[in-house]
Amino acid sequence: MNRFGRLITMLILAGSCMTGWAQNIYVSSAMADDSGAGTSWTTAKKTIAAGIAAAGANGTVFVKAGQYLLSEEFTVPAGKIVLGGYEPSSTGTDTSRRHLPGANLHWSDTSWCSVVVGAGNHRIATVRGLLDGLVLRLGFSTTNGGGVLIDGANAVVRYCVIKECDALSENEIPSQGGGAYVMNNGTLLNCVVTECRASKGAGVAGGNGRLISNTITRNTPIDCGVVTDVDGNRYNTVVLGEQCWMRENLRTTRFSDGTEIPAGTGSSANQPYRYDGYASPLTPELFVRHGYMYNWTAVMHGSPGSSTNPSGVQGICPTGWHVPSKSEWEQLCNYVRSVSRFWCNNNSNYIVKALSSNVGWSGTSYNCRPGNNPSTNNATRFSAIPTGYYNSNNNFYDFGSRSEYWTTTVYNSSNAYRQTFNSESDCGTASAAYSYGYTVRCVKDE
Repeated sequence: MNRFGRLITMLILAGSCMTGWAQNIYVSSAMADDSGAGTSWTTAKKTIAAGIAAAGANGTVFVKAGQYLLSEEFTVPAGKIVLGGYEPSSTGTDTSRRHLPGANLHWSDTSWCSVVVGAGNHRIATVRGLLDGLVLRLGFSTTNGGGVLIDGANAVVRYCVIKECDALSENEIPSQGGGAYVMNNGTLLNCVVTECRASKGAGVAGGNGRLISNTITRNTPIDCGVVTDVDGNRYNTVVLGEQCWMRENLRTTRFSDGTEIPAGTGSSANQPYRYDGYASPLTPELFVRHGYMYNWTAVMHGSPGSSTNPSGVQGICPTGWHVPSKSEWEQLCNYVRSVSRFWCNNNSNYIVKALSSNVGWSGTSYNCRPGNNPSTNNATRFSAIPTGYYNSNNNFYDFGSRSEYWTTTVYNSSNAYRQTFNSESDCGTASAAYSYGYTVRCVKDE
């Protein structure tokens, strides 16, 4: 190449660096993988993230109708455009046949919509460019914006449905915007945000953002604040239906009146005891995660058994909270069964994964059990921990495979009901001797 040719080439490259380069990229969930060039429907990428990466600095990504399962959040950078809802029958570079999510009839219709489904443990997208015409489901954030974070003056999410997304804080700072969090002059336009949850702004929240012509409906609070016991331990909470539960196992060493609960080395039905030998060594992390086990006498703290809903038994719980009855546990399970997002394999009988923590469960190959792919557990955010139980032989059993909780309901003169979540029985109750040790979850009085 002569000197003049090199100069022209340098000018062209310099111009492209200054203005950025744009390319249309096509994405279809029907493709086997992301190996295609993405420059037509017949060579489409399989994932939205791969399409965005291939589109260049100012490119446009066209997304066919279909279901897109995410394993991690994707980002739409400033200058890039992602457009969903192109008919499955589109061929070549035809992008004229496009459907927006529209009426509720089409929100789950993957022949009509581009439906993006998270794993329930990460946000769906951070948007600094334009995201247009998709359905976003099952996103989650421990900060703000469970479904989507819209950040910047050029950031726009429009004609989208944001559904069944949560923002739930793991610390003292409340999470905001279960569906969307809009900040730094970003825009949410003509979207539907529904069935999302957060501590504040259950559907949409933000700082210095624009909301224009959106339908924000049927979103609910995800917690009722933080509760502190007499020892100063603080517990996160979760709202499920009409109940607010502690999201962690009780770990107090005293009743709310200051009376000590002795650490037990033996079993007794008549004296209150707490037990903590289920994990050795009991590290601070494990202690916070699993809490203490208590015998039924300690749990009740002198109150008679109760089968009512609510139980009316404060027992071992902090002031303003109470030990749940068998009926209250049944209310919880029935609520979870009534919400399809909490089902495993689209079966309302399989809800234990939705109630179980993402950590602590022993591995298993059996589907719909907490130890199978635990990263997909805990859609309810109840965070049941597999602490197992303590029996009258001074032994601890089933650590890692079973969550057991006392109820206030009497079975007979020496036994009370316990609530169990495990790999065999999905959500049920059974009886246990008063001397056994089980964990405790408290329910808010109001």
